[in-house]
This record gives sequence, C-alpha cells and structure tokens, in this order.
Amino acid sequence: MSAPRHPLNASRFRALAETFGGDIGRWPEAEQEVASAWRAAHPREAASVLKSARALDDLLGAWQSPAPAETLRGRILDAAPAVVRSARRRALVLTLGGGAGLAAACLAGILVAPVLLSAPALRPTSSSAISPPALTNVQMEEVLTEALAGWEAPVAGSEADSGA
Repeated sequence: MSAPRHPLNASRFRALAETFGGDIGRWPEAEQEVASAWRAAHPREAASVLKSARALDDLLGAWQSPAPAETLRGRILDAAPAVVRSARRRALVLTLGGGAGLAAACLAGILVAPVLLSAPALRPTSSSAISPPALTNVQMEEVLTEALAGWEAPVAGSEADSGA
C-alpha cells in the first residue's frame, strides 16, 4: 500500500468523503488506512462528514433516469440496422479499395523494377554519369519488350507453388 499524497486533516478528510462517498472502504487504498486512523482520532467530526456523504450517496443511488418516449425509442431502433449496414459497407469498400491499391502498386513495382534496372539505355556510362539519355516511346517499348521476353507469369497450383 502506498502512502497518501497529502497529509490527512479535516479538510482533506472532507474532500475525500465528498469525492468518494461515505464508505471509507470505497476510497483509494492509499487513503483508507490513514482515513480510518483519522476517524478513530476524531470520531464526532468524522461521523458528521461521513453521514452527510452517505446522505448524498443514498440520494444519488435512488435516482433513476426517466424512460425515453416510445416514439424516440422506436425511431432509434428503426434507424439502427441502416446505420450498421452503412458502416459495414463503408468498411468493406475501404478495406477492399486499400488492398487493391496496395496490390496494384506492388505489382507495378515488381514488373517495372527489373526493366528499369536492366535497361542498357538507363545505365550511366563514364561519359554520361550525370544524367542518362532520354528515351523515346519507341525505344522504351523496345526495352520493355526485350526485358519481358523471357518472363512467364506464375500459374497458381503449379509445382513451384506447391513446393514439390
């Protein structure tokens, strides 16, 4: 049990009772032992403070919130399925859309990286180390065709996928 943060005096005892109620057993553990000792040392003052705190506890415990009007309850229950459907639909679209975008970006990187890394026109030579020459569309098409000539798309369920 840790020591209380503030010395216990009448005003601290009153503040604790107003905050945590008239039952010292419901107070923070760090305050309970010191509060019980203070109550034993000052029985009249402690009894008065705890009595008024218990009166507030009883008043708050007896309070009940009013029941909502039946029309309000019906409108809330009628709207709930639409809100749930809308939230589920939004979550599905965001999940699939984000996943599809990530998959497309990864695929583009996988397909383009080898082409860019193996294209002879993009490799700097000692005389053009500052900037590679610009490629025309026809040259880029030739580079892509050459780089992808031996490439085959993997087929699902093939021997390479099954580990056999």
